[in-house]
Amino acid sequence: MAVDIDQKVATEKKLAEKNAEIAGMLDSIADGFYALNHKWEITYFNKTAEQVLCCKREDVIGKNIWDYFPRSREGKFYEEYHRAMREKVVVQFEECYWPLEVWGSIRVYPSADGISVYFVDITEQKKVQEKIYNNEQNLSAIINNTNDAIWSIDRDFRYISANTAFWERLRAKFGTQEGALTRGDFDKDRFQEWAVYYQRAFAGETFKIVRSTETPEGKVYEEVSFNPIRNKNQEVIGVSCFARDITAAYLHIQQIETQNEQLRKIAWTQSHELRLPVANILGLSELVDQENCGNPANRELLKLMIKSVTQLDQVIRKITGYTSNPTSPS
Repeated sequence: MAVDIDQKVATEKKLAEKNAEIAGMLDSIADGFYALNHKWEITYFNKTAEQVLCCKREDVIGKNIWDYFPRSREGKFYEEYHRAMREKVVVQFEECYWPLEVWGSIRVYPSADGISVYFVDITEQKKVQEKIYNNEQNLSAIINNTNDAIWSIDRDFRYISANTAFWERLRAKFGTQEGALTRGDFDKDRFQEWAVYYQRAFAGETFKIVRSTETPEGKVYEEVSFNPIRNKNQEVIGVSCFARDITAAYLHIQQIETQNEQLRKIAWTQSHELRLPVANILGLSELVDQENCGNPANRELLKLMIKSVTQLDQVIRKITGYTSNPTSPS
């Protein structure tokens, strides 16, 4: 009898030591961990779970999880825990415990006594994901709130991204759906033209071009920017492009340049062609015999003055032609 009691004590001691070892291991892991029995009572709660869920194990041990954490009935917790308990299957999911605003990546394992729950606090990851998502939405709103076409391609000429204006423009030209455009949709000359631009950008060059296109409404001018896309090793992995309609501005600049050219012609005409007849008239007027109007020499001087006035009139008409018809030839 004494031997049996000693063996029992020894066995219980070993069991207690093993349980303490397991408890120590569970407390040392980075994952949160707790165990539930078939009555949904919490039978174990490690230190990480205490820290993440802001409670003490002595306060939760023996408590019904749905009573102690009533908001855990919301979301996926209630449904997935019951499924693991009922079907004896491993389940994994992500969910937020909203009273604490804590996101967890949760794995639930069935056990002989109930279920074991391991979870990792992924709150910061979710915040980063949310920030990235919000930034993407803001960027999407910005690039789609314009009539300018914005797109990017990889080194195989496949589209990485594009805004609504770009796809609408291609849909109008080719009748293709978003993302469905292929190299075969372009004629050879058009593809070769753009391939030259892309290859310049693939080589690391940032540049702009102005190209014109004939439309039923007339000629349209576009300014297209090409910018290399680099990875963290500064290798060019694609090209981003920005095309905007500059027809009004381009034609206005052309008009200003034409007007400036006409002004240069007028200035040259005034400084070279206009001075000669004026100088002739002034010189001849000095030779007129005002004391003797009947002097025969006056008649010859008058003829020369009339000739110079005629030349002056022609020059004035030429200048007037520049101002009334800016495209007239010189």
